[in-house]
Amino acid sequence: MDARIKEIKKFWDTRAKEYGGDWQATLGEKYLRLLEIKTMKKFIKRYTPKRLLDVGCGNGYSTKMYADEFPSIQFFGMDYSEEMIQYAQKSPIPNCSFFVGDVLDGASFKEGEFDIIMTQRCLQNLPDYECQRRAINNLLMRKSPDGHLLLMECSKDGVAQFNQLCVMMGKKPVDNLEPWHNNFFVDKSLQEDFGAEIVYFSSTYMFLAKVMHPGLSMLGYLLPPIGKFGYDRLYIIK
Repeated sequence: MDARIKEIKKFWDTRAKEYGGDWQATLGEKYLRLLEIKTMKKFIKRYTPKRLLDVGCGNGYSTKMYADEFPSIQFFGMDYSEEMIQYAQKSPIPNCSFFVGDVLDGASFKEGEFDIIMTQRCLQNLPDYECQRRAINNLLMRKSPDGHLLLMECSKDGVAQFNQLCVMMGKKPVDNLEPWHNNFFVDKSLQEDFGAEIVYFSSTYMFLAKVMHPGLSMLGYLLPPIGKFGYDRLYIIK
């Protein structure tokens, strides 16, 4: 297991060296990336935290966008890739700081509680659900009593639903939606173990940009979500 985690970490270190501080470092789909950010901004505004921890912040691209838009919130970005954090620490913002930490090691976290702890495709990089569950429990231990976990992660159920939709539309199922370095979540596990609420924010985007045509990506970003089949999902845990 340790070897597997090291292999995944090496993958992200390499991505950091390749893309530096650019938005592509953690996801190459521009409008899906923007949709994730727009969705997170909505929930940050809804919950009005004082302290927010972004776990798996990568090179800090989106963390800095949040910090810039919400200057009264103190943002902390954490990632286990030293290479990513080196880029995150460039061009500092007053209400935002970054550090190297391991979601499987609670002692590596910053001190104090957080009103929001968020991830964006971070926990799916852990090799199995036992590690993922351990990581979520570590996050819950650092959440303030009225705080929320906002886990934006990919879903195995969503992949199956997406490919069923492709077949219904007369198209071939898409292979390799779950890449080698990921272990997508099973919705039922998060619902039963943590009482997760699921927000299907990517359904319209997935339908237009991935089922219909990539040229519809911007439209998929702009339109509201309809349906429950997008495999990029937001799991809210209180």
